Amino acid sequence: MKQTTNIIISVLAVVSLSSCWWKAGKDNPGIEYAPDMYYSKGYEPMTQYSDSNKYRYNPYFMTMREPVKGTVAIEQLDYQYPFDNTEEGYEAAGANWKLRMDLSEADQKEGERLFGIYCAVCHGTKGLNDGPVPAKQVTLKPTHIYQDDYMKALPIGKIYHVLTYGRNNRMGSYAYALSPKERWSVASYVKRLTMMDSLGNVPAIKAMTSEASAITVQDTTKN
Repeated sequence: MKQTTNIIISVLAVVSLSSCWWKAGKDNPGIEYAPDMYYSKGYEPMTQYSDSNKYRYNPYFMTMREPVKGTVAIEQLDYQYPFDNTEEGYEAAGANWKLRMDLSEADQKEGERLFGIYCAVCHGTKGLNDGPVPAKQVTLKPTHIYQDDYMKALPIGKIYHVLTYGRNNRMGSYAYALSPKERWSVASYVKRLTMMDSLGNVPAIKAMTSEASAITVQDTTKN
């Protein structure tokens, strides 16, 4: 009798354990013995779930909450940009978006360095559109060299706008790589390149304040 009881218990144990993988498949791990060991009870901040019953309190099945409308994160005030990625936004940036911060000589030097990393591959080191990318793919060659009349008259606000959003499906956005201040630094270097002389000499770096740059870099601010 005791032997029979042991056999029955053994069979039941095997059946119970085997049930854990009966339903297992390519995308199904089967019944898990201790799911809390695999799946956290807390929200995973960088994970989006499609189970609307489990995460029904957040819109779009998001785990992270959106910031309260009108609030700005600490040290992120300069990331607030008022113009949309539209033709109207582009024109408004040219008319209204001026250099909002002081750029030291070091900031402008950094703009030249960043230009060499992100821009020179297409525009060339001096804005002559002779970078390695258009050399291999002529359809990606920019339309204007920096020393033509169009670029000389282009407001610095439009340059900042293009660095933020990209332009004409040929130049992408660099907002992911450049902070707002770095975009101003690059834009200021672009304006210096527009003043390059026929010998290839670029105007020397000078410390500029927001007020001074509005006059010397972008003369369209004169009212």
